[in-house]
Amino acid sequence: MSVEKQVDEVAAITELLRPRLTFEEITFSDGTSLSLDDDDIVVFVGPNNAGKSAALRELEAWVAYSQPGQVIKHAEMRRVGTSQDLRTYLDAKAQKTGAPNELYYGGIGYNIHQSHLDYFDNPADRHPVAPFFSKRISTEGRIQDANPAPALALFRSPPTHPIHILLMDPAIADDISEKFLHAFGKDLTPFRAGGSNFPLFVGKKPSVPAGKDELSKEFVESLQATNLALELQGDGMRSFAAVMLHVLAAKTHSIQFLDEPEAFLHPPQARLLGRYIAENRLGNSQLFISTHSTDVLDGLIEGGSDKVRIVRLRREGDINPVRELSKEQTKAVAKDTLARFSRVFDGIFFEHVVICEADADCMFYQSLLNLRSISGDRRPDVLFVHTAGKHRMAKLAQTLRSLDVPVSVIADIDLLNDEGTFKNLFEKLGGNWEHIKNSWKAVNHAVLKQRPPLSAEQIATQIAAQLEGVSGTGEFPEDRERAIKEVFRAVSPWSSIKRSGRSALPGGEPIKQFDALNATCEKHGLWIVPVGEIEGFCRSIGSHGPGFVEKVLEERNLETDPELKDARDFIRKIWSKARPPSSLQEAASATV
Repeated sequence: MSVEKQVDEVAAITELLRPRLTFEEITFSDGTSLSLDDDDIVVFVGPNNAGKSAALRELEAWVAYSQPGQVIKHAEMRRVGTSQDLRTYLDAKAQKTGAPNELYYGGIGYNIHQSHLDYFDNPADRHPVAPFFSKRISTEGRIQDANPAPALALFRSPPTHPIHILLMDPAIADDISEKFLHAFGKDLTPFRAGGSNFPLFVGKKPSVPAGKDELSKEFVESLQATNLALELQGDGMRSFAAVMLHVLAAKTHSIQFLDEPEAFLHPPQARLLGRYIAENRLGNSQLFISTHSTDVLDGLIEGGSDKVRIVRLRREGDINPVRELSKEQTKAVAKDTLARFSRVFDGIFFEHVVICEADADCMFYQSLLNLRSISGDRRPDVLFVHTAGKHRMAKLAQTLRSLDVPVSVIADIDLLNDEGTFKNLFEKLGGNWEHIKNSWKAVNHAVLKQRPPLSAEQIATQIAAQLEGVSGTGEFPEDRERAIKEVFRAVSPWSSIKRSGRSALPGGEPIKQFDALNATCEKHGLWIVPVGEIEGFCRSIGSHGPGFVEKVLEERNLETDPELKDARDFIRKIWSKARPPSSLQEAASATV
């Protein structure tokens, strides 16, 4: 058997027996336990100061010492192999230095004395061997990781830096360069003739002259003349390259921790990075990520939706409440185009989400919430999202609530017109339909009795009346267009209720039943617009939808305009129920 074949077989065997550590179970400060597979991608999300980065640091520390932290209270490790397997692997793969009785095994991120290998068998203290199994790629550290790799006797000594892998494996180098080109429009080329160090160069890679290689004078001079060293590039390129180097080139880490991979990157590049690391990470390894970016999250799901575990953290004093979006739910949302368009994943990074029917509604209510007299000195950490109608509200609310995201829903009063839509939304917000069914029936009956729906014949007659006298090739008269639209708006007896709100309901028992129904809805975060629709808060402005909101914001003082008092009171009431405890003092000081 040839020497080359023997080397290949040894390499195959040692890779098969690569010792590994992964997390089998993690218990958080709120008592929630998360069971993990050895190839999961765990994404920590949530508002600022929720404990995401702390969780990464504490998990990294647990690999070395099994000691609880503030966020992570306990963990169980899954071990593959023994200390003897680790020695065998390192004998074949690692860089060995020192005398035989003082032998050190070195590689990318680790340097282990031979006498410390037995720590792999110690479940309470693994600190000397922990760097072999895990790596935390910090935000600040990865900028430095893009600097040139130190000198190394290539192919004679094991690599100590990810760039060394690129120098020795052209396929990996080409793969990373292709991904870098896709993200930035430039090649990423390892400088094989480095000498004292090995930098990466950015630019269009020169062609290798016929009969030459990348060590030839012609290629080296052309590369240096036309490309710039990666270390001289912006932080975005350096960060992107460093993450790709660690994820694609590092071959021993069975656990990697990546903090805010979106740092320094524009959204398209952040999304690409998420997809690339999900698609190309080392097999049988876990990846823990802390992020504030829906772009990174989208990319991760695109590249490995069946492996992504989204774990949302919050902070309540010394406790970090935890909620996971299951793999099945993640895949369902990933396939739901409208749910993604509705920014459902954006909501998991905020303290609260308010769901509205239309974009104009979001703009109007958010402008009011940002008033200091309502929200206090601290700007509300609230996301407003719209669902382009009422029918998608329930699904969006359900998805957010499944991740423990506090949700409020603001709906026009004609939500009550459709029993199925109203019931579904109320139940998805945690309500019991039996508690309000009779009240809803009483209100709906009163509205229908007050003014029965128009028949098809009545509608056709009214439209025909508006079409009389309209002819010619000119534009259709705007006044007739508005009149016809008004016919359709008047089809339902609820249309007049929507224009005027609660005040248009018949007096007596219907009002009483509506108030009871409304009070129960508010307890579950469902807020029915008391004046029917946003335009009802300022009837003196004749516009509708976006035009209405534009005029209100341009022409009125939201803080003091008397006509907008009901709108301010409405949002103040919602915020008083929705705001997190950290906002209470700010709001109190603002009203003093």
